[in-house]
Amino acid sequence: MTDDDHDEVRAEMRHRAANTFQLISALARMRGQRTSEPEARRQLIWIAEAIGAVGALERHRCEGGINFQDYLLEMAPIWRRRQAASPTEVVVAMEPIIAPDQAASTLALIVHELVANALAHAYPEDAPGQVEVRLSRLPGEARYELLVMDHGRGFDPAAPSGRERFGLWFVRSLAAQVRGDLKLETRAGVTARLAFTL
Repeated sequence: MTDDDHDEVRAEMRHRAANTFQLISALARMRGQRTSEPEARRQLIWIAEAIGAVGALERHRCEGGINFQDYLLEMAPIWRRRQAASPTEVVVAMEPIIAPDQAASTLALIVHELVANALAHAYPEDAPGQVEVRLSRLPGEARYELLVMDHGRGFDPAAPSGRERFGLWFVRSLAAQVRGDLKLETRAGVTARLAFTL
Protein backbone atom coordinates (compact mmCIF):
# COMPACT_ATOMS: atom_id res chain seq x y z
CA MET A 1 0.00 0.00 0.00
CA THR A 2 1.42 3.39 -0.99
CA ASP A 3 1.64 6.47 1.23
CA ASP A 4 -1.22 7.99 -0.77
CA ASP A 5 -3.31 4.89 -0.06
CA HIS A 6 -2.54 5.17 3.67
CA ASP A 7 -3.51 8.85 3.65
CA GLU A 8 -6.78 8.01 1.91
CA VAL A 9 -7.59 5.29 4.47
CA ARG A 10 -6.79 7.62 7.37
CA ALA A 11 -8.97 10.35 5.87
CA GLU A 12 -11.84 7.91 5.46
CA MET A 13 -11.47 6.75 9.08
CA ARG A 14 -11.51 10.37 10.30
CA HIS A 15 -14.62 11.04 8.24
CA ARG A 16 -16.41 7.98 9.64
CA ALA A 17 -15.45 8.86 13.22
CA ALA A 18 -16.72 12.44 12.77
CA ASN A 19 -19.99 11.10 11.34
CA THR A 20 -20.41 8.74 14.30
CA PHE A 21 -19.94 11.56 16.80
CA GLN A 22 -22.39 13.68 14.84
CA LEU A 23 -24.99 10.91 14.86
CA ILE A 24 -24.69 10.30 18.61
CA SER A 25 -24.90 14.03 19.27
CA ALA A 26 -28.02 14.32 17.10
CA LEU A 27 -29.68 11.39 18.89
CA ALA A 28 -29.04 12.93 22.32
CA ARG A 29 -30.36 16.29 21.13
CA MET A 30 -33.50 14.70 19.65
CA ARG A 31 -34.22 12.84 22.89
CA GLY A 32 -33.72 16.05 24.82
CA GLN A 33 -36.14 17.95 22.62
CA ARG A 34 -38.79 15.24 22.98
CA THR A 35 -38.72 14.92 26.78
CA SER A 36 -41.25 16.87 28.83
CA GLU A 37 -39.00 17.10 31.90
CA PRO A 38 -37.03 20.41 31.83
CA GLU A 39 -33.98 19.16 33.75
CA ALA A 40 -33.74 15.98 31.66
CA ARG A 41 -34.00 18.10 28.52
CA ARG A 42 -31.24 20.43 29.72
CA GLN A 43 -28.93 17.54 30.57
CA LEU A 44 -29.47 15.74 27.25
CA ILE A 45 -28.84 18.92 25.27
CA TRP A 46 -25.68 19.48 27.32
CA ILE A 47 -24.49 15.94 26.49
CA ALA A 48 -25.31 16.43 22.80
CA GLU A 49 -23.28 19.63 22.63
CA ALA A 50 -20.33 18.12 24.51
CA ILE A 51 -20.27 15.13 22.14
CA GLY A 52 -20.42 17.50 19.18
CA ALA A 53 -17.53 19.56 20.57
CA VAL A 54 -15.31 16.48 20.87
CA GLY A 55 -16.45 15.04 17.53
CA ALA A 56 -15.46 18.22 15.68
CA LEU A 57 -11.83 17.52 16.60
CA GLU A 58 -11.71 14.75 13.99
CA ARG A 59 -11.94 17.31 11.19
CA HIS A 60 -8.70 18.89 12.37
CA ARG A 61 -6.51 15.83 12.83
CA CYS A 62 -3.00 16.21 11.42
CA GLU A 63 0.41 14.66 11.91
CA GLY A 64 1.17 14.76 15.62
CA GLY A 65 -2.36 15.36 16.88
CA ILE A 66 -5.06 18.01 16.46
CA ASN A 67 -4.67 21.46 14.91
CA PHE A 68 -6.32 23.22 17.85
CA GLN A 69 -6.21 26.67 16.29
CA ASP A 70 -8.30 25.53 13.33
CA TYR A 71 -10.63 23.69 15.70
CA LEU A 72 -11.37 26.81 17.77
CA LEU A 73 -11.83 28.94 14.66
CA GLU A 74 -14.44 26.43 13.44
CA MET A 75 -16.23 26.27 16.81
CA ALA A 76 -16.52 30.04 17.42
CA PRO A 77 -19.41 30.62 14.96
CA ILE A 78 -21.09 27.39 16.12
CA TRP A 79 -21.11 28.60 19.73
CA ARG A 80 -22.39 31.95 18.55
CA ARG A 81 -25.28 30.43 16.56
CA ARG A 82 -26.46 28.49 19.61
CA GLN A 83 -27.20 31.84 21.25
CA ALA A 84 -29.18 33.15 18.29
CA ALA A 85 -31.29 35.49 20.42
CA SER A 86 -28.21 37.18 21.90
CA PRO A 87 -25.93 39.69 20.13
CA THR A 88 -22.88 38.29 21.95
CA GLU A 89 -19.85 37.59 19.74
CA VAL A 90 -17.18 34.92 20.21
CA VAL A 91 -13.65 36.02 19.30
CA VAL A 92 -10.69 33.63 19.06
CA ALA A 93 -7.06 34.78 19.24
CA MET A 94 -4.34 32.15 19.41
CA GLU A 95 -1.14 30.90 17.90
CA PRO A 96 -0.92 27.63 15.94
CA ILE A 97 -0.87 24.70 18.38
CA ILE A 98 -0.86 20.96 17.68
CA ALA A 99 -2.38 19.19 20.69
CA PRO A 100 -2.04 15.45 21.34
CA ASP A 101 -5.31 13.53 21.05
CA GLN A 102 -6.14 13.12 24.77
CA ALA A 103 -5.18 16.69 25.65
CA ALA A 104 -7.18 18.00 22.67
CA SER A 105 -10.32 16.18 23.83
CA THR A 106 -9.91 17.51 27.36
CA LEU A 107 -9.29 21.07 26.18
CA ALA A 108 -12.24 20.91 23.79
CA LEU A 109 -14.58 20.09 26.68
CA ILE A 110 -13.03 22.76 28.92
CA VAL A 111 -13.34 25.51 26.31
CA HIS A 112 -16.83 24.39 25.37
CA GLU A 113 -18.05 24.55 28.99
CA LEU A 114 -16.44 27.92 29.71
CA VAL A 115 -17.73 29.53 26.52
CA ALA A 116 -21.22 28.07 26.96
CA ASN A 117 -21.38 29.44 30.52
CA ALA A 118 -20.23 32.88 29.41
CA LEU A 119 -22.75 33.00 26.56
CA ALA A 120 -25.57 31.88 28.84
CA HIS A 121 -24.86 34.10 31.83
CA ALA A 122 -22.51 37.01 31.15
CA TYR A 123 -24.84 39.49 29.49
CA PRO A 124 -28.51 40.41 29.90
CA GLU A 125 -30.65 38.92 27.14
CA ASP A 126 -30.61 41.85 24.72
CA ALA A 127 -27.28 43.43 25.68
CA PRO A 128 -24.38 43.21 23.20
CA GLY A 129 -21.23 41.61 24.46
CA GLN A 130 -18.16 39.60 23.62
CA VAL A 131 -16.59 36.37 24.79
CA GLU A 132 -12.87 36.11 24.07
CA VAL A 133 -10.93 32.87 23.78
CA ARG A 134 -7.14 33.13 23.83
CA LEU A 135 -4.61 30.32 23.79
CA SER A 136 -0.85 30.82 23.76
CA ARG A 137 2.41 29.33 24.96
CA LEU A 138 3.78 30.86 28.15
CA PRO A 139 7.11 32.63 27.57
CA GLY A 140 10.11 30.52 28.49
CA GLU A 141 7.98 27.58 29.59
CA ALA A 142 6.74 24.28 28.19
CA ARG A 143 3.26 25.24 29.36
CA TYR A 144 0.33 26.98 27.73
CA GLU A 145 -2.35 29.39 28.89
CA LEU A 146 -6.02 29.32 27.97
CA LEU A 147 -8.12 32.40 28.68
CA VAL A 148 -11.90 32.60 28.32
CA MET A 149 -13.09 36.11 29.17
CA ASP A 150 -16.25 38.16 29.17
CA HIS A 151 -16.95 41.71 30.35
CA GLY A 152 -20.45 41.07 31.58
CA ARG A 153 -21.94 40.30 34.96
CA GLY A 154 -19.45 38.88 37.42
CA PHE A 155 -20.45 36.40 40.10
CA ASP A 156 -19.38 35.16 43.50
CA PRO A 157 -18.02 31.64 42.99
CA ALA A 158 -18.42 30.94 46.72
CA ALA A 159 -22.11 31.83 46.80
CA PRO A 160 -24.55 28.89 47.01
CA SER A 161 -26.32 30.24 43.93
CA GLY A 162 -23.09 30.94 42.04
CA ARG A 163 -23.60 30.41 38.34
CA GLU A 164 -23.18 26.95 36.89
CA ARG A 165 -21.72 25.21 39.94
CA PHE A 166 -21.52 21.93 38.00
CA GLY A 167 -19.70 23.71 35.17
CA LEU A 168 -16.90 24.94 37.44
CA TRP A 169 -16.55 21.54 39.10
CA PHE A 170 -16.48 19.89 35.67
CA VAL A 171 -13.79 22.25 34.33
CA ARG A 172 -11.61 21.85 37.43
CA SER A 173 -11.87 18.06 37.17
CA LEU A 174 -10.85 18.12 33.51
CA ALA A 175 -7.99 20.57 34.19
CA ALA A 176 -6.25 17.94 36.30
CA GLN A 177 -5.95 15.75 33.19
CA VAL A 178 -3.67 18.34 31.53
CA ARG A 179 -1.83 19.18 34.77
CA GLY A 180 -3.76 22.42 34.71
CA ASP A 181 -4.13 25.21 37.24
CA LEU A 182 -7.46 27.06 36.88
CA LYS A 183 -7.89 30.58 38.27
CA LEU A 184 -11.05 32.68 38.14
CA GLU A 185 -11.36 36.45 38.22
CA THR A 186 -15.01 37.34 38.75
CA ARG A 187 -15.35 41.03 39.57
CA ALA A 188 -15.41 42.87 36.24
CA GLY A 189 -16.88 40.16 34.09
CA VAL A 190 -15.38 36.69 34.37
CA THR A 191 -11.92 35.57 33.29
CA ALA A 192 -11.10 31.87 33.47
CA ARG A 193 -7.33 31.41 33.25
CA LEU A 194 -5.95 27.89 32.79
CA ALA A 195 -2.22 27.17 32.70
CA PHE A 196 -1.63 23.62 31.45
CA THR A 197 0.82 21.20 29.88
CA LEU A 198 0.38 19.38 26.56
